Amino acid sequence: MNVKRFLRTAVDLSTIANLATALTVLTAVIFGLIEMRRARREREERAAFAAVQAILTPEWMRSMLLVHNIRDDATAATIEGDARVLDAASAVGIILEGIGYSVYARIVPLHVVSDLMGGTIRLAWRKLRPYIEEERRRTGSNKTFEWFEWLAKQIERYGPGKTNLQTGAQEAYLDWKP
Repeated sequence: MNVKRFLRTAVDLSTIANLATALTVLTAVIFGLIEMRRARREREERAAFAAVQAILTPEWMRSMLLVHNIRDDATAATIEGDARVLDAASAVGIILEGIGYSVYARIVPLHVVSDLMGGTIRLAWRKLRPYIEEERRRTGSNKTFEWFEWLAKQIERYGPGKTNLQTGAQEAYLDWKP
């Protein structure tokens, strides 16, 4: 009888040890998933902050105002005819090129860029497209502002969000609560 009792106790201890191991592994997996999610959210927040910093420079603001004021029917020659506008077009294109690649590389989420500056990107693409296409034709290379164009197209496809030229954030997110 002592042998049976010993085996039953050993089995019970073995079962308890296996259960404890399984619970430990399960807890570690759950903790790991929670940490991965937190780290991803933190990375997105840092990327959004970097995007905000990129557009809050005096150069970006001056350049974007000049680009914003380009007539919709402006040709490449019109843009190139004014050195200040051409410099502004280059500055805006270069910044949006970097942001476009950052979205492609999944460093900055598309929804963050779309919410923050989707309208600005669509407007800049509309104003600068004739100049960029002419520059590509002249150089024989489609590399000129490729990520800027890619970003504008992705925002049109996936990220139009709740705001547009008719509805601003002040209306679209009126019911927002902290």
